[in-house]
Amino acid sequence: MPELPEVESVRRGIVRARIREPVTSVWRSKLPLRVGKHWQRKHEQLGILVGAVPGKVRRRGKYLLWHLHADANADDDELVLLIHLGMSGRCGIAQPDQTRVAHTHLVLGFADGRQLRFVDPRRFGGLRAGTLSEIYDRDPIASLGPEPLARSFGGPTLEHSLGRSRRALRDALLDQRAVAGIGNIYAIEACFDAGLHPLLPACRLAPSAWQRLADALVTALRRGIANGGTTLKDFRNVTGKVGRNQDDLRVYGRAGQPCPLCTTPLVAFVHQGRSGVFCRRCQAKPRTRRVA
Repeated sequence: MPELPEVESVRRGIVRARIREPVTSVWRSKLPLRVGKHWQRKHEQLGILVGAVPGKVRRRGKYLLWHLHADANADDDELVLLIHLGMSGRCGIAQPDQTRVAHTHLVLGFADGRQLRFVDPRRFGGLRAGTLSEIYDRDPIASLGPEPLARSFGGPTLEHSLGRSRRALRDALLDQRAVAGIGNIYAIEACFDAGLHPLLPACRLAPSAWQRLADALVTALRRGIANGGTTLKDFRNVTGKVGRNQDDLRVYGRAGQPCPLCTTPLVAFVHQGRSGVFCRRCQAKPRTRRVA
């Protein structure tokens, strides 16, 4: 599933496309997308975007939020297109004469002739349009935790959200209500960089360990963004290119290979249905109750 760096890569690609002309058409496939109460087809409201003028493109956790003005002369009449990439979703900018590939579920046409196309083979992605308050003040956006790339983010932020959790550290980091945008890949990478066992109960971390983990998360995420995201299978950016971060992953997907720090073979594990990797030496489980 695309995580924060992949979604940020898509956001930046849309910004670079500099689309400024109004929406002239909306085409949506007849196939359902993401399930759940927040993603029912009747709530998509994509038709309200016709005539709206594109504005800023934001990201919140793993979600894209494209702001559009319903009236070009009224800054306060703002609409938002919410996009969740799901497991295999991707957004691309295309010309109308380009062949529409299989599994295309949204085509947003603009007055300059260009189109935003949303493609999702596995159909776990989601689409919704609404007013500013309809999108930001309701779930799934309203319940998201703090942004890990915000200036205020640090060890105290994580400790406040997860310091009492008995869940395994890796699993706790995946809770989008605790911290937004983290998925399995970057949680595993951050645990390694912080020297913390991914299955250690979160409640055992001391403040110094929480700060180390927060720093490691920021480092892993910024590295992923700088590399254009991680492509293990499906992810593509707006221009159709794969990310490069899979070549820079330190431990994820490298079970059996030497640890980049101590050369001990990395160990694979599966917990709560998700795979992971750690180093027995660099990420040993301390016997003390609190982990500094």
